Amino acid sequence: MSEICRFIHVEKANYTVVLLCKVMKTARSTYYAWVAGAEAREARRGPMRRWRTRSR
Repeated sequence: MSEICRFIHVEKANYTVVLLCKVMKTARSTYYAWVAGAEAREARRGPMRRWRTRSR
């Protein structure tokens, strides 16, 4: 599913999310949950990356 969401995320610059989800047969809620999850994962990774680079 993440490949489809990544595709939608890239192509949303050219097409609406509604259309992309319809064509890819994916619920919009699935896409937006993936976006929220990606942002949360990035936020969790941010401090650890800074810590790792300081400790090396």
